[in-house]
Amino acid sequence: MKGFSVVILAAGKGERMISAKPKVMHEIMGSPMVGYVIEKAQALSPTNIVAVLGFGRESVEGYVRNLGVECAFQDGQKGTAHAVLAAERFVDGNDVLVLYGDVPLIEKETLEAFLSFYRKADGIVFMTTDVDNPTGYGRVVVHGDHIERIVEEIDCTPDERAIHRINTGICVIPGRLFGLLKDIRADNKKGEFYLTDICRMAQKEGLTVRAYQHTTAAEVLGINSRKELLEANVIMKNRMLHYHTGRGVTILDRNVYIESTVTISKDTTIYPNVHIMGNTHIGSGVTIGPNVLMRDCIIRDGVVVDGFGVMEGAEIQEGAKVPPFSKIGSRTVLKKGAVIWSFTEVEG
Repeated sequence: MKGFSVVILAAGKGERMISAKPKVMHEIMGSPMVGYVIEKAQALSPTNIVAVLGFGRESVEGYVRNLGVECAFQDGQKGTAHAVLAAERFVDGNDVLVLYGDVPLIEKETLEAFLSFYRKADGIVFMTTDVDNPTGYGRVVVHGDHIERIVEEIDCTPDERAIHRINTGICVIPGRLFGLLKDIRADNKKGEFYLTDICRMAQKEGLTVRAYQHTTAAEVLGINSRKELLEANVIMKNRMLHYHTGRGVTILDRNVYIESTVTISKDTTIYPNVHIMGNTHIGSGVTIGPNVLMRDCIIRDGVVVDGFGVMEGAEIQEGAKVPPFSKIGSRTVLKKGAVIWSFTEVEG
């Protein structure tokens, strides 16, 4: 596969979130959900990444640009095909992988497998999955891995509504076929330009559109409500715990919260009810006792934090011990052998 562009659709308001905040800026484990999508896209080494923004673009634009992402803007909510076309000048004839800013759980390995399937297909490919309750999703009619049609729910017949294979929206469009998006018309009940209608456009040209079936639906579906946001946080929390245990960290209970920006070295032990947040960096051989909240701290090797404490913006030097019930404030540097007492509040 030659150089390709990634287009991340992030223009939606997310009505079901019941929020003034753009949906893609809602946080999972301390980071906006669109940040996880960008991270996975960057891991694929594309030519460039473009985020298509709309609602609340001011708050989204600064965040994604800081991650090295270009921005295109969708004028009005006119559908997914309209949104992808907004990025046309940035993709410059490349093949285009379309992702969604509200699908933070997608894994790098899934995208790699999807792209591998695309290279063999050499045509338009959509990612599909099966769900128990397909309500709200476009249904996919397939023969083998050939897509006959994708029908948005509002346009489905009763028989089509009974289908459990759905469209995730994730797709790859070869650069030579990108222009088919301009042939799509808003001739549907919602009056929108559906990206999925590129299937019909391709078939008119005698081309086959393929389906890549992914078995884990929760990984590739969007977050559309606070309930789904909660469920995504639980999944991501467990992923973070597994990530750190896989790198030599001992975690004694699942009731531990570690944000995605935290780094922890091997042979550290973490007791239950610990919250580690922000840009915290923890060395090796550290012990963190129960019921500790730690934010934006530097914890050097061999430190012992006895528990029941709050630490924000502090640096604890190698071999130091923090007694229980301590509150250590910003800019505090605690050296080895320093004496502080339980119930002590230490400010910088």
